[in-house]
Amino acid sequence: MVFPDDVPALEARALSHVFGRGARAVTALVGVSFRVARGEAVALLGANGSGKSTSIRILLGLLTPTGGDAQSFGGPAGRREVRAVTGYVPEEARRLPALSGRELVDLFARLQGVGPRAERLRRVDDTLAACGLPPAAARRPVAGYSRGMTRRVALAAALCPRPRLLVLDEPTSGLDPVGTEEILALLRTHVHEGGSILVSTHDRVTAEGLCGRAVVLAAGRVAAEGTLPELLGDDPSPSLLPLFRRVARG
Repeated sequence: MVFPDDVPALEARALSHVFGRGARAVTALVGVSFRVARGEAVALLGANGSGKSTSIRILLGLLTPTGGDAQSFGGPAGRREVRAVTGYVPEEARRLPALSGRELVDLFARLQGVGPRAERLRRVDDTLAACGLPPAAARRPVAGYSRGMTRRVALAAALCPRPRLLVLDEPTSGLDPVGTEEILALLRTHVHEGGSILVSTHDRVTAEGLCGRAVVLAAGRVAAEGTLPELLGDDPSPSLLPLFRRVARG
């Protein structure tokens, strides 16, 4: 599918969303706007309950906003041709425990139309290796995987079809520092080759190691936006907590 070159991979346009009605209504988003350009990695930051997950669901076309709209590659988010070029890793990926890691990645590759079979299986094996899962581990049932191995196989499933856009929710959760750097290097290559990434994370290492720019949400609104050096300044903290506290105070 050919998309116009002059449109962003993702764009949130004044997104608003309210869950429920009447006295039970909960406002999740209020006028959230930001974009992810082609060949760019953007961090979506914020404390729990800030609106990150709701924003991601809308941008993937999984949830209809109460107000505003979500665009992807110049058209409505979630349409079939966009889903075909989008890889998504949720915070808690389903394991499908009866399958091995290799079978799981192959299943997602087949669903995305990767083929023919011999070429698909080569790509599956190459992607698993790139994500740090050797053949012996890839042949084991995912039911016995550690959290870190589960993240690796979920990333492999998202990357194997060679998507143009990756939407990642805590992609390095459960990985040790070496594993985190391996995955970040792989994702930087994706961006270098022209892919786009929106990553939701609480991890400063992931945000700084991958993204040049960040959008910070607080109470369902965009509280800050800019480069990571601009947002973090000289803060020596190894975490993003001081940033979250600062934007919450306004």
